[in-house]
Amino acid sequence: MSSTYEPVDAAPRAFPAPTRSPGWRRRESELIARVMAAHADVANALDQELAVPGVDRDRPGRSADIVSALTWCCIERLRLSSESSAADTARLCRLVADLQQLSSELYEHELSLRTRRLADCSAGLARLRSLPTSGDLVDQVCQELVSRCGFGRVVLSRVDEGLWKPWKGHFSDGAEMDGWFTPWIDQGIPLDEMMLEASLVRERRPAIVYDTEAQTTEIHRPIIVEAGHSKSYVAAPIVPGGNVVGFLHADYHPSARRVDDVDRDVLWAFAEGFGKIYERTVLLERLRAQRDHVRETLATAERMMDELCDSGIDLARHPDAGSIVARSAVSALSGGSAVLDELTAREREVLELMVVGATNGAIAEQLVITEGTVKSHVKHILRKLGAVNRSQAIARYLGIAQVDADD
Repeated sequence: MSSTYEPVDAAPRAFPAPTRSPGWRRRESELIARVMAAHADVANALDQELAVPGVDRDRPGRSADIVSALTWCCIERLRLSSESSAADTARLCRLVADLQQLSSELYEHELSLRTRRLADCSAGLARLRSLPTSGDLVDQVCQELVSRCGFGRVVLSRVDEGLWKPWKGHFSDGAEMDGWFTPWIDQGIPLDEMMLEASLVRERRPAIVYDTEAQTTEIHRPIIVEAGHSKSYVAAPIVPGGNVVGFLHADYHPSARRVDDVDRDVLWAFAEGFGKIYERTVLLERLRAQRDHVRETLATAERMMDELCDSGIDLARHPDAGSIVARSAVSALSGGSAVLDELTAREREVLELMVVGATNGAIAEQLVITEGTVKSHVKHILRKLGAVNRSQAIARYLGIAQVDADD
């Protein structure tokens, strides 16, 4: 499978870090602090060591589960302790009510967070949609994910003939670019059948690694864990036109924060939108190139037809076979077929593909030859047709074909 992306000459560059954290992070910190306080209050009220794990700021998504477990601890004590004092019972009841309120706020925050981050994702895609070229898109996609969606770093990779090739990156800590990512640029990593990234190609769905140390699915540790020091990350395939042409990887490094299901959904939504935008932009670029090529060809053909018309008048007035105009007219009208006869069968095939606007790469793929061989054929065709460029060769071919058709 060939990659849609074109290679770049320059290495990716690091962008400046966002100036401030999104507001949802401040709200999240407030809720985590309240969960930690609730954990301590329940432990004091029950006067025992709780089996409920403590709050981990690096895994905020677990807060709701912790609150639920604390609530059940209080309810269980109320059910079993028939001899508890009225004060202890009232205290436990207040704790249960407070925990239920906290649980409700955590749920509302999760819904709000998902909605807000998906809205930020949509805003980032809207900005990418306004960019004029596919090169601009791949240059800025990682930056948009970091600045709009709150990730610490994002890497864009290409998928080419069974190889995963890291390509572009954006890091909130710009020093990391040279520290670990740059040496991996365009280093082909085979997509082993058991590798997590291979499942992205097969299933065309995102994946999440909650903890790289406990991950059971095979992950590529040299770049992600050993060099990148990632503890948890999300990955999503880029699928323009139904083909997986690349990956997006994202985590919160250098923060110790772990990714969660919301991060996976946000990255997947962004990857899907980016794939559609990229496909549209590449198609528009090709259409513009074809339009310009057709315009150039038509302009050249028009000039040649004007020359032919003028040369016919000159021949009538000045029947001098040695004149420049006369020679060009005679050559065009009587020597066309002979010129085409000088072309080999392969050169004719190349010329016919040139006429329909095929690039050297497309010609090479169609005829199953190398691009260097195509360039050599084009050079011979130009020489035999007496043309200085492809457009002139195409125009002369069309003129000769039209004369032969009239004959």
